Amino acid sequence: MNLQTFKNKKKEILFFILLLIIFYRSPHILLYGRFGAEEGALFFANAYKYGFFYSLTFVDFSSGYLNLWANISGILANIFTLKLAPLVSNYLALVPKLLIFYFILYKESYLIDKFKHKLVLCLLILISPFNVPEIWLNSINSQIFFCILSFLIVLSKNENKNINYLSLFIILIAGFTGVYTCLLLPIFFFKYLKFKTMQDKYNLIVLLFCTIVQFLIVIYSKTKNILYQGKLHAVDIDLIHNYLYNVPIKAFLGRNLTQFIYNNLNISIKLAFFLICIFGLLIVAYLIYYFKKNINIFKNNKFIINSLLYSFFSISLLVLVGAVGPYVGGRYAALPSFFLITTALFLAIIVKNYNLKIFFHLILFISLISGAYEFKNNNKYKKHLLCFNCPNWSEEVKKFKKNNDYPLKIWPYTMKKRMYLN
Repeated sequence: MNLQTFKNKKKEILFFILLLIIFYRSPHILLYGRFGAEEGALFFANAYKYGFFYSLTFVDFSSGYLNLWANISGILANIFTLKLAPLVSNYLALVPKLLIFYFILYKESYLIDKFKHKLVLCLLILISPFNVPEIWLNSINSQIFFCILSFLIVLSKNENKNINYLSLFIILIAGFTGVYTCLLLPIFFFKYLKFKTMQDKYNLIVLLFCTIVQFLIVIYSKTKNILYQGKLHAVDIDLIHNYLYNVPIKAFLGRNLTQFIYNNLNISIKLAFFLICIFGLLIVAYLIYYFKKNINIFKNNKFIINSLLYSFFSISLLVLVGAVGPYVGGRYAALPSFFLITTALFLAIIVKNYNLKIFFHLILFISLISGAYEFKNNNKYKKHLLCFNCPNWSEEVKKFKKNNDYPLKIWPYTMKKRMYLN
C-alpha cells in the first residue's frame, strides 16, 4: 500500500484497528457471548417468558426510566436459539459504540474536524479509564454510549437540507434508553436557535417527546415509592469526595495510578479534596483570564464550550443525586468523565497558549496510557471481561433443556448470578 492509498483509506484503516482493539479486550465475550446480570435475568427473561409487546414497552420502575435498547436486545436475542442469544445481545451492545466511531470519522462536526483529532477522540472513548469493564458490551449500559452518540449528533454540521433519518432514529432510541440523553435537550434547543435548520428542528422535537415520557416515568416511580431505595437522594461531603476520586482523578490517572499515589504518598481524603479543588480553581481562573485576553477564540467556540460544560455539570448532578447508595464510580462516573476528557481535548485544540497546550496534551496522554494499561489488565475487574472458570453457556443450556426449572448461570459469575426462564 503506497502513501497516497493509505491517506485515502486512513479512516477505514482506523475503523478496522478499533475493531481489533475491541476484540482484543474480551475475545471470549465476542466469540461465545455472555448475559450480564439484569441484561439476562430481567430483559432477556421478559422477552423469553412474556413475548414481544410486553417486552417492548417494559419499564423497570425500580430504576425509574425506560431502557428501550435493553428491551429491543432481549427481543432480538429471543429470535435466535438460546445457545446464541447472549452472543446476539453482546453484538447489539456493540452497535452504539460502532456508530460513535462512524459519526466521529465520517460526519462533519463543530467539535473536531482534523483526522488526528478524530483519531484521539476515538481512542479516548475506547481505551481511556472511563470505559470500565462494568459498562463493556452489555445492553443495560448502552444508554451511556447512546448519550455520547447523541452528543456527537447534536454537534454535527447540518448544512444539507435533506433530513437525516438515521440521526432521528438514533435520537429516538437514545432518548427512550435512559435519562442521560434527555439531559442534552437544552443543547438541542440552543443548537436549533443558533442554526435554525430543519434537521435541528426535528432532532429537538424527537428528543423533547422522549424527555417528556421519561420525566413522567421518573415522577410516577418516585411518587409511587417504587424506585430503588437510596435513589434521588441528597448530596453530602462524602459523596462529593467519592465523586472527585472517581471522575476528575480517575478519568485522567486511571484506577491503578490513583491507588498508587494514594497508598504511597499517604494523602488523606480531606487533603486530596483540598488540593484538587485548589488546582481545579487555578486552572479555571487561568482559562478565564486567557479567554478574556483572546475573546475571539472564546466567541468562535462559545457554543461548543458551553455544550461541553453544561453536559458535564448536568450529568454530574444527575449521578450525584440518582446513583444507588453513596457511590458514583463505575457506570455512574463514565459520562461525566467522558465530557471532562472531551473538554480537555477541545481546549487542547483551540488554545494557542503554549503552557496550556502542553498541560492539556499531557493529561490526555496520561489518560490514554493509564487507560490502555487497564483496558484488559484491570486486576480488580478482570472477571468482568475474561473467563476464569466462568459458566459454560452450552452446558447451561443443556441443563435447562433437561429441566426447565433450572436457573442458568450468568455473569458476573463471581457473584453467582442466575437467570430464571420459567
